[in-house]
Amino acid sequence: MQMFKQVGKFAPDSLIASNEFPILKEGIGLKAGQGILKRGSLIMKGADKAGYIAGSVVKVKTGEGEDAVVSDLEMKVYGILTDEFDTGTDNASDNIPATVYLTGQFNREAVIVTGENLSVDNYEDDMKGVGMYLLSVQNYE
Repeated sequence: MQMFKQVGKFAPDSLIASNEFPILKEGIGLKAGQGILKRGSLIMKGADKAGYIAGSVVKVKTGEGEDAVVSDLEMKVYGILTDEFDTGTDNASDNIPATVYLTGQFNREAVIVTGENLSVDNYEDDMKGVGMYLLSVQNYE
């Protein structure tokens, strides 16, 4: 009879840099069609109440016909994904339920954003405003 056996493997990702500041979580609906969003992705909440990865450019159309105006969707920093979520490829689907860290201290190298010439540094001031702080963490391997 085998008393002990390894069931899985734990591989720390260093996303959470410290527990000195409270870590709060909350749910959000991620906009469908963004593909797989990794743990650590910085999520912005749009005026449409859906979540988008930071750096996404989302266009919205207001008005009809000649009066129609296309502009960027207004978005604010909301949280950091707690896990990997697959939003699929069909953006017409319903929002995908997900959880995010609302507050805490995070490893600046582990937070993910998208877009050309963008880094998490572009969002750091806004993150501080909602209780998310970035720290540089020594990586040990």
